[in-house]
Amino acid sequence: MSDETEMVQRGIGILTAALSWEPEDPAATEMFKESLNTLARVDDMVSVSFSGGSPEQAALLREVLPQVVRQVIEALAPDYTRLVLGMAIGFKSVADAYREDVPGANIEAVLQAASLNLADEE
Repeated sequence: MSDETEMVQRGIGILTAALSWEPEDPAATEMFKESLNTLARVDDMVSVSFSGGSPEQAALLREVLPQVVRQVIEALAPDYTRLVLGMAIGFKSVADAYREDVPGANIEAVLQAASLNLADEE
């Protein structure tokens, strides 16, 4: 499975979890936020390529740039998490309203079908 497919499936998983999430429950909200934090992952191997410069410059860049990339990702992670949280809250609101209008609605099945279709395309 490609990293792109895995991230889309994680997104579908977040939407599925959002369906049963109760924002008024502080413990549930904290657990939900923690699950979102796993989306902004920093791999141990950050590779950076470049050309030009002296061998000393290249060696210094090879040493410094991966740490800089990690710091940028970590700095952006809280905003990214809040963005996804807002999208999940919006999705839950729409899903709840749809369930009120269509009592037999099975939103979980729709999300599961989307995830299975994605896996079949892979």
